[in-house]
Amino acid sequence: MDMTSEKELENIINEAICSICLEFYTEPVMIDCGHNFCKQCILDYWEKQKDNITCPKCRQQFTQPNTRLNRFAASMVESVRKLTAKPRESEDIRCSQHDEKLKLFCESDKLAVCVVCAVSQEHKDHKISPLKDVTEVYRGKLQTALEFLNKQVDEISNCQVSQQSNIAELKKQADNMRKNIESEFAKLRQFLREEEKLVMGKIKQREDGVLQQLEENLKAVSVENALMNQRISEIQRRMTLQEAELLKDIKLVLESAEMPYTRPTEVRIDLSQREPIGPLQYTVWRRMLKVINPVPASLTLDPQTAHPRLILSNDDTQVRRGEWRKVPDLPERFNFLLSVLASQGFTSGRHYWEIDVSSNTAWDVGAAKSSVTRKAIPQNGIWAVGLWDKEYSAFTSPRTSLSLAEGPKRLGIYLDYEEGQISFYNAITMDHIYTFSDKFTEAIHPYFSTECKISPLKLVTVQI
Repeated sequence: MDMTSEKELENIINEAICSICLEFYTEPVMIDCGHNFCKQCILDYWEKQKDNITCPKCRQQFTQPNTRLNRFAASMVESVRKLTAKPRESEDIRCSQHDEKLKLFCESDKLAVCVVCAVSQEHKDHKISPLKDVTEVYRGKLQTALEFLNKQVDEISNCQVSQQSNIAELKKQADNMRKNIESEFAKLRQFLREEEKLVMGKIKQREDGVLQQLEENLKAVSVENALMNQRISEIQRRMTLQEAELLKDIKLVLESAEMPYTRPTEVRIDLSQREPIGPLQYTVWRRMLKVINPVPASLTLDPQTAHPRLILSNDDTQVRRGEWRKVPDLPERFNFLLSVLASQGFTSGRHYWEIDVSSNTAWDVGAAKSSVTRKAIPQNGIWAVGLWDKEYSAFTSPRTSLSLAEGPKRLGIYLDYEEGQISFYNAITMDHIYTFSDKFTEAIHPYFSTECKISPLKLVTVQI
């Protein structure tokens, strides 16, 4: 071998060696920067690095550890091994029972046999073929098996990447949810702290006002007490004097002694009677409703969207099924489904509304996009749950049966436009019923549908 060939072989060998263990690749994998390593070597390297995930060669940093099986590198290692392996003298494999060369193959037992085995009772009725005739066949089967296993490895690798991605996404979603919940509770706690400070301030103000009156009364009583003691001392002193001195200015002394004690104005000390605190928790709760987000929406039904069989109340807050009415066939009117939309539509933000469904026996309620089909069965664009034939279900295709422990008397609907979610709740218990996820690109309107002639669906105005 000339010097050039030796140099080329050396380069090829270097390409087949892992830069971490300095041995031929074992299960070679490629990382995101394009460099190759033994799978276990790079995983051990990253394990020691912990949160700092980098390439040992180029030092490029990654957000997460990704590896992909490199079959080309594995094939190259195998080729290099063959090039560098020392040639071995061929060795005949012999039968362990008869010490004869294994030249034949039993198709029935899938076993290499010698000529003695082939004529034995054990292989009497078996199909026997020369080894050279079946070797290529089974080499092909092994190749097929190898390709299948490689595909399985690829699928497993893709599955690993997918699971790692799902784990990262799950952690991200959970973290965002925690931050949102912490933010919402922080607002409520801040509100309660301010309410507590306000109530405590009122009590302190009342206490200071009453205390000032009591202290003024105490001061006046102290003055009166000192004056009375002074008069008593004066009378006691005079009673020890001779006639002339005792009777001197006696009229003034007696008039002073007869002056009655003036009681101070009575001060009521019962603070709760001055301005009662009342039902504190309820009072604070009522005021808390003003800071709730979303504020329960006040809705009205849009008569121009109502199916001709639907009857709306005078204030457009109730709907039930009636007889067919002659109404203008407007483009926005439902002609197929017995449905009606709310006049209000939402293009952003979070919104909540409630519907009284307590006595209605056939209904669908939820939300619909503004462009939903009105003249035929909509294929999409409606997100609703309903009660039909005494069974609750979600408006999916096909419908999804809902197993509810308790049928809702009042339904609460929550729309988060940016998150693409419409959720349904039992508005009395706030138990979750069902959630739709989608991407909203246009106005979303509250949606109502009923076939009940007796009891209407009623929009609930939540007083705050």
